Amino acid sequence: MKRGSKSVLILGGYGAAGTAIATLLGQRIEGKIVLAGRSLEKGRKRAEKLDREAGATGRFSARSVDVADAEQTRQCPHGQNVVIVACGLSVSAIESLVQGCIANRADYIDITPNPRKLEIFQSMRTRIEASDSRFVLDAGADPGLPGWLARWLCQASTGTVTDIKMYGRYRSADIGWGGVADILTAAESQGWKYNGGWIHSRVWDVRYRRFEGGLGSSICVPVFLDELQALPQELSLERFSFYHAGLNPVTDALMTFERTGILGCFSFESRQRAFYSALQRFTKKPFGLVLTAESRADGASRRISIGHSDLYRATAIPAAILCTSLMEAAGMRPGYGYLGEWASQDKRFPDKLQEEGFWYRFGE
Repeated sequence: MKRGSKSVLILGGYGAAGTAIATLLGQRIEGKIVLAGRSLEKGRKRAEKLDREAGATGRFSARSVDVADAEQTRQCPHGQNVVIVACGLSVSAIESLVQGCIANRADYIDITPNPRKLEIFQSMRTRIEASDSRFVLDAGADPGLPGWLARWLCQASTGTVTDIKMYGRYRSADIGWGGVADILTAAESQGWKYNGGWIHSRVWDVRYRRFEGGLGSSICVPVFLDELQALPQELSLERFSFYHAGLNPVTDALMTFERTGILGCFSFESRQRAFYSALQRFTKKPFGLVLTAESRADGASRRISIGHSDLYRATAIPAAILCTSLMEAAGMRPGYGYLGEWASQDKRFPDKLQEEGFWYRFGE
């Protein structure tokens, strides 16, 4: 089947992240790109706008899909080669979508965090591995690229790597209401690092970091991402940590309150509203994303930094690259895994990121 006859459906396709993915895919494929969501009118308007953009070779259309309806969610992969999830889904919706992808031999990519997502795939592992579908989890930039960057650093380092420290920061004033909910929900992931096993670090375990790419300096706290859970064992590391900076000092304070439960007397919506207001009011330029990984191996050290000036485009690029790879690489076996596991199978993945505007810095 030629790429021109293939079709990709993007759930949440007319949102900020979905639109960014659709734009990139429209420049990469000649097939159909379906923007799906609850509002058919919003999808049509966005599809018409994307069709008019210069350089678009894909054909855009819209479709109404209510992910709260199990049957609609199960049926939406019909006729699709890849389904991309760019909006929040409930546990039951994810289960229905996975069933639909298996039944229709469609591949699956998502960029949205969900603390219960891995449990779903683990429970359906036998069915997935017996199918023709590939499932890529957390295929955005952060989460997404940290797991890949750690693997890439190990491959680039000489000797046996025993210790990796990572640092990350993203800044954008365009993070939406749903994105704020995801950030607050992830408060419990703060304070974790690996030292022979995942342990909860002391409250005062913080780092002050100056980031490359013009993103300035910030206090960073260790965080845990689902994609990193099995990474230390996979890479035979003794120690691993990922220190992450916040958006601005006010949102940093709110995240500390969220982590410690100080504001537990307020409803989640009230806390979400306060965080969203602080994000909009106090997050200033420069915007973008930067990730740094530092390794220590046999007395030698190595550092790799990667970044992009636009957070949403940075989030969309890995998903778009993986989408085209899945459509072209029949050799990728059925199964599920995080972005880093799939991207590591593509030797040109670093070059593809750079072609889409990512920058790299290397050091010892």
